[in-house]
Amino acid sequence: MKILVFGAGVIGSTYAWQLSEAGYDVMMFIRKHRMVRYSHSGISINCTDLRGKKESFFSTVFRPKTIDRLEPKQAFDLIIVCLKNFQLQDAVPYIAKYSGNAHILFLGTIWHEFKLIEHHIPRARVLYGFPAMAGGGRAENSITCTLFKNGNTMLGGAERKSDRTINDIAMVFGKSGMQPKISFRMKHWIKVHCIWKAASFGAICKAGNAKAFASAYKAVKHSVLAIKEGLIVANREQVRAWTIFPFTLFYLPSFIITFLLKKSYKEEMLEVTERHMKHGFDEMKKQYYDILNDGKKHHINMSYWQSYEAHILKAENTRN
Repeated sequence: MKILVFGAGVIGSTYAWQLSEAGYDVMMFIRKHRMVRYSHSGISINCTDLRGKKESFFSTVFRPKTIDRLEPKQAFDLIIVCLKNFQLQDAVPYIAKYSGNAHILFLGTIWHEFKLIEHHIPRARVLYGFPAMAGGGRAENSITCTLFKNGNTMLGGAERKSDRTINDIAMVFGKSGMQPKISFRMKHWIKVHCIWKAASFGAICKAGNAKAFASAYKAVKHSVLAIKEGLIVANREQVRAWTIFPFTLFYLPSFIITFLLKKSYKEEMLEVTERHMKHGFDEMKKQYYDILNDGKKHHINMSYWQSYEAHILKAENTRN
């Protein structure tokens, strides 16, 4: 299988590296001004691998094959799009025009962008996924990543059905150690995950950092109440969150889900979250406001959700 990874951030670089290590023909789409550095100097990777029986840490240099221009004659079988949600507005029409007959997997957080994608690309060629297998942060020419023991690369089609293509792509990720899991409600899965992460983002801005948030029962409970408001928005958007595990747990009483969430916030997860707060702030802010604005559109009371707004703006000003 000939694979192109479109996006050279932490997720794109990590997946391209692991797919290449498994022996697949992988290329990366790189901005022109970075071509020389990526092709010759490569990407320095510092990886914490939790997949085995024991935690391992190692450093390596990944020198991917790169292109800075997409053409149909390149005949990729699969294009994995690892871009931030606000980058899709410009990228999707370009990919649609020059991707040939490739299947295109959008690997990341999406809320409104499903309509954009399916307007430009035939649904039969579109797949959606989420990289719950990996996370980290990046510097100018290096990344720090964690590969989780119990994480998965979530995969699904644009429609509620499985087919040979999804199974073949799952096999590719499986051979690469990226632990695929197929969902027949992938679009719904992504939207509910978006609600959870956006509410957590607001709560972390309020607490000051991820560890302070995770250690405070009141802060986690407040985020749970915001999530429940977000689930009402999802329901109005025809997302049936209660049918999707593990998000069915969000419908438990608040004190139970608060206890479960606090227990799930392991040290390695908080470290990855802290890096993502630094490098993915703009994307998470967009998620937060997309959901808030849809709540306003449906006249939903989102007092817990909206209470984070001042703290997000304060955190943004501190960053600048």
